[in-house]
Amino acid sequence: LAREGLGVVRLKGGDPFLFGRGGEELAVLREAGIEAYVAPGLTAALAAGAPLTHRGLAQAVTFVTGHAAQGGEPDLDWAGLANPKQTLVVYMGVSTAGRIAERLMAAGRAAETPVLVVENASQESERRIGSTLQGLSAAVAGLEGPALLIVGETAGLALSLDGALANACPRAENAASAKGSV
Repeated sequence: LAREGLGVVRLKGGDPFLFGRGGEELAVLREAGIEAYVAPGLTAALAAGAPLTHRGLAQAVTFVTGHAAQGGEPDLDWAGLANPKQTLVVYMGVSTAGRIAERLMAAGRAAETPVLVVENASQESERRIGSTLQGLSAAVAGLEGPALLIVGETAGLALSLDGALANACPRAENAASAKGSV
C-alpha cells in the first residue's frame, strides 16, 4: 500500500526502539525505499509509574529482555546485573522468570531482593504483584498479559508506596478526573 502512495500506520505500544523491533522494521522499509516516520512512545518501564532509581537505593537502571531471539535464554552478564545498587527491569520475562531469579541469585543477588511484577503496564487492566527473587516463579504463575519484572530495592519502595503512587501517577484515562491533579 505504501508503494501505491497510500499512508500506512504501524501502531506499536510503548517505545518501538526498546525491544519493539522498531530498528529492524525501519531497516527493512529503508531497504525497500519506503519512507517512514517514527513517533516514539513511552516505554512500559517508565509508564509503570514505579521509581526505578532512588537516592540511596539504586544509582542505575538496566533494561534487559527475558528471552533470546530464538526463544532461548538471553546471553547476559548476570554478575553485572546482580549489583544490589541498581534496578533491573526485565521485559518479556514471565516465561523465564524462575530461571532469571536463579541466575541472579547464583550471581550474588539476595533471595529476599524485592520484585515488582507489572502486568499490562499503564493499561486499565494493569495488575501489580509483589514478590522476592526467591518467590518469583510462584508470583508470575498464571499471568497472561505482557509483564515487566522490576528487580531491586526500588521495587520494594514502589510496593510500599503503591497507594500513593496510584494517586500521584493516575492512568491516562483517569487523569482528567483525578482529584488534585495538575
